[in-house]
Amino acid sequence: MKLLQYSYYFFRSIWLRGPLNTFKLLSYENTYEKSFNIKTLSIVNLNKLTLAGKTSIENHHYQGASYYILFKVFNLLPQELKNKTLIDYGCGKGRALFVAEDCGFKKLIGVDIAKELIDDAKNNEVLYKKKNLDSQFRFEFEDATKYKIPNDADVFYFFNPFGKLILQDVITNIKVSVKEHPRCVYCVYLNPLFRNIFEENGFEIHAKIKSWRYLEGVIYKLN
Repeated sequence: MKLLQYSYYFFRSIWLRGPLNTFKLLSYENTYEKSFNIKTLSIVNLNKLTLAGKTSIENHHYQGASYYILFKVFNLLPQELKNKTLIDYGCGKGRALFVAEDCGFKKLIGVDIAKELIDDAKNNEVLYKKKNLDSQFRFEFEDATKYKIPNDADVFYFFNPFGKLILQDVITNIKVSVKEHPRCVYCVYLNPLFRNIFEENGFEIHAKIKSWRYLEGVIYKLN
């Protein structure tokens, strides 16, 4: 099953990104796994994992976003955000947060519905060599729709972790948090299948990331 998934994503990438971009993305994978001393390469389906919420097709499988794209998006965010809290919804084994820390973010929270993935993220945290000694990681085994957003959370990251119904619930929570504690927030949305939900909820496009014919992601802003 996993071999079919890997094959599907490889040939899909060739078609959408082109061979050069695909092999550039692949070259980053082993390089940064070794550099960060973490293990985040595998695809993990949720059907046999311990979940904080109900099993649903709305909850997507775990797969780490491309290191190459992660470095791009985190470096496109305003510099002043690096002193704010960044939340990764559907953090899996923590890859995006380790890249964010390497890019200068220091307050990092990962939320995931699968206990085993949170355990893996915590194990990776032990192995990971921080760029900044005062950086703080927190990994929460929690249903994303029920997670209480900290008042200083200004960046929210999504790698298409769930379907549009759950995404809408999480966006509603973000908007409530912004209303209660007014601030400008940014949402990084990779593999943005349901980007219309952000736009229908008043988010503005801050930046887009494309690889040939493929829209890798969108950074949204909400004042």
